[in-house]
Amino acid sequence: MSNAASAGYAVTRLESTGSTNDVAKEAAAANAADGAVFWTQHQLAGRGTHGREWVTPPGNLAVSILKRPKMPIRFAPQAALVTAVALAEALTQMGLAARRIKLKWPNDVMVDGRKISGILLEAQAEGHGVQWLVVGTGVNVLHYPAESRHPATSLAEAGLATNAEAVLAFYLAAFDKWWSRWRRYDFQVVQTAWAAQTLHAPGDILRLYHRGEAVEARYKGLAADGALVVEGPDGLETRIVSGELFTGSDDPPANTD
Repeated sequence: MSNAASAGYAVTRLESTGSTNDVAKEAAAANAADGAVFWTQHQLAGRGTHGREWVTPPGNLAVSILKRPKMPIRFAPQAALVTAVALAEALTQMGLAARRIKLKWPNDVMVDGRKISGILLEAQAEGHGVQWLVVGTGVNVLHYPAESRHPATSLAEAGLATNAEAVLAFYLAAFDKWWSRWRRYDFQVVQTAWAAQTLHAPGDILRLYHRGEAVEARYKGLAADGALVVEGPDGLETRIVSGELFTGSDDPPANTD
């Protein structure tokens, strides 16, 4: 295990670990300061959203950032969109063409239409406020799963010759920039940047898995608080605050009674 300073953060490298998010949560419970970062190239028990496994074989990147933002807990989900915008910028700075990078609500970064990164937020509230927030990010640097819920890829597959440590450095710098913008200027600046790089255009038909059902709805945009706004077959607009989008050849699970 080694420590370094990067982009104003206290960075700890783990040779391998079960879950960087779990390490960060333990650090939060032990009163670690805002900005503690834990990363590894080999995660043994990583997880994504909805409790799914996130595989991090040696050479990929798993990183968790501990933040202690003074804000209501209802704003915490916006951090996933902040993180996606930051990672997209980092990958562009590393040499990937911006047109190849798309953001899929609420927490995926895609390259050439395939998932390259996922984001997992975990938080603890104190009253209605955030006591701590852990921002976990997995990036497929050298490897990607051949079989997964959503088609995946890696930076190596995309033609970007790099390593996890380099990705981390670019990512932390971009994260610091976008987190600061979010906290200074509210969410609108992030909303604008995210919308400019989203996978979908207004009017597109989205396939959603929401509240246990697979549904189709027309994409209207991103709400001022980060919720997805869609129009159902009945013409009524709905705000989606939690759900999963499916694109291309990946299919949502069938409806269940």
